[in-house]
Amino acid sequence: MQIEKSGNAPTVFVVDDEASVRDSLTWLLNSISLNVKAYESAKHFLDADISCTYGCVILDVRMQNVSGLQLQQALCDRGFKLPIIFLSAYGDAQMGAQAVKKGAFDFLQKPYRNQDLLDAVNAALAFSKEMTNKQREKQERADLLAALSQREMEILDKVVCGNSSKEIAKLLGISHKTVEAHRGRIMSKLGLRSTGDLIHFAMRSSSHCSACEWLSLPGLQQQSTDH
Repeated sequence: MQIEKSGNAPTVFVVDDEASVRDSLTWLLNSISLNVKAYESAKHFLDADISCTYGCVILDVRMQNVSGLQLQQALCDRGFKLPIIFLSAYGDAQMGAQAVKKGAFDFLQKPYRNQDLLDAVNAALAFSKEMTNKQREKQERADLLAALSQREMEILDKVVCGNSSKEIAKLLGISHKTVEAHRGRIMSKLGLRSTGDLIHFAMRSSSHCSACEWLSLPGLQQQSTDH
C-alpha cells in the first residue's frame, strides 16, 4: 500500500463519486492556490492511506458501496485527524447532526455557494494547522522529558507537587546538595529558567495530576536510572 504524504502546504482531499463535482471542487480550490487530491470512492481514499497532518477532507454523504458517513466511521477507527466537511444534496438535519456528532467539522447542502465552501475550507485548514502545532509542541515536550533520567523524573515529580529541595532530599534519602544538582540539570535539559516555568511545562505535558503521578506520557516509565 503506497502512503501519500504532503509537505508543509495544506492539502484538501475531495471524495465524491461524481466526476463533475470532483472537477468543480478541484477548480474552485485551485483558484485560491490550494493543493487538491480527488478520489472517486471511499475505497480509493482508504487505500491511499493518507498520512497528511495539515489539511481537510471534503466528503460526499451519499456514495455507492461505502457512504460518506461509513467512511467517516472508518477514518475515526483509524485515528484519522483531518477535519471533515460533508456535502450532500439529500442530507437532512438528522444526517448532519449524526455527522457532526461523530466529529465532522461542517456540513453543507448542495448546491452550495462557492464562498460558503471556501469559508468552510479555510476554517477547517486553520483548525488543522492549530491542531498540528499543538501536536508538534506536545511531542517536543515529550522528547525533552524523555531525555531525563529516572532520578531526575522522580525529583521533577516532587517539585511539581510542591516539595522543597530539603523535603525531596528527605523523601528520596539523598542529600540536599544532590537534589539541587539534579534540579539544575533538569532546568538545563528542559531549557527553563524558574521553578514556575518548570511546573507550567510539566502540567502542559500531562492530562492529569493525581497523588503527584502527573507523568502520563508513553514510554517515560522506561527511562534509565540515574548514574
